[in-house]
Amino acid sequence: MNFIRKIPLTITKQAWDKMSYIKNTNNSYAFMFSAKGGGCHGFNYSLETLDKKEYQNLMQEKPAPTELIEKDTRLIIEPQSEMLLLGTTIDYVMEDFSNQIFESKFVYTPLKDYATSCGCGISFSPKIN
Repeated sequence: MNFIRKIPLTITKQAWDKMSYIKNTNNSYAFMFSAKGGGCHGFNYSLETLDKKEYQNLMQEKPAPTELIEKDTRLIIEPQSEMLLLGTTIDYVMEDFSNQIFESKFVYTPLKDYATSCGCGISFSPKIN
């Protein structure tokens, strides 16, 4: 039997770099990416820092959550949210007034086959096929 494992998320270099900076300047150990109920489309994206104890507790769960690692930065996908987050791209954009970007922030873009999002980029709604 052949199985195809889809990469759950795409994370840009700018997003990894910003998470690494946050981790190193705030004495955090890892990040957790999840979906929480709310927002104008039903769910909000959430990216939170974890300390080492929180990380270790999550990694002891069965089955262990999906973890993505880039250099010294770890991102855990919250298990109950994983199916909602499949295909999401996490990016980090810097303010650039010449291109009408007025704040630096993480930007979340769902894969169009799986979800729709609103203009704020924080709220999304999964597509039901």
